[in-house]
Amino acid sequence: MPSKPAPRASKPSAHPVKDAGDALYRAAQECCHQHERIGALLKVGADDQEFEAAWAMADLAESQLAARTGAYEEIAAAGRGTEAEDWWHRANALWMACREYARRYAASADAASRRKRHTAAQLGEIAVEYELEVSARLAVKQAMKVYASA
Repeated sequence: MPSKPAPRASKPSAHPVKDAGDALYRAAQECCHQHERIGALLKVGADDQEFEAAWAMADLAESQLAARTGAYEEIAAAGRGTEAEDWWHRANALWMACREYARRYAASADAASRRKRHTAAQLGEIAVEYELEVSARLAVKQAMKVYASA
């Protein structure tokens, strides 16, 4: 098995906020891709092992998206973009959509895993949380399209 390459040092950037926005975009893109992959596996009837591995990848993408969302927030607060720069507004819209999606994803996961057996009311709550999560993911996709339209 090949060894893991040593991490490379980040090079200094003239545009750290824009770089953070680009990293957030890439994390959102991967997150959406992993969830689309799960949907595709459902359609083809993948076995449980493949399905569980796909969810593990989606969870990893979710954690990366949460990390990139937090990193953008920190960097943007410290090094605000110029109001006249269009990318600044697009990046902030993407950040807000990702932040809301991360919140919804956590709520949906919490609702689904609270108990092994669910009452009809609890299943209704899980369904609502899931629909809100899907809606938030759609908002991320729309914000990604706007961000990429530079």
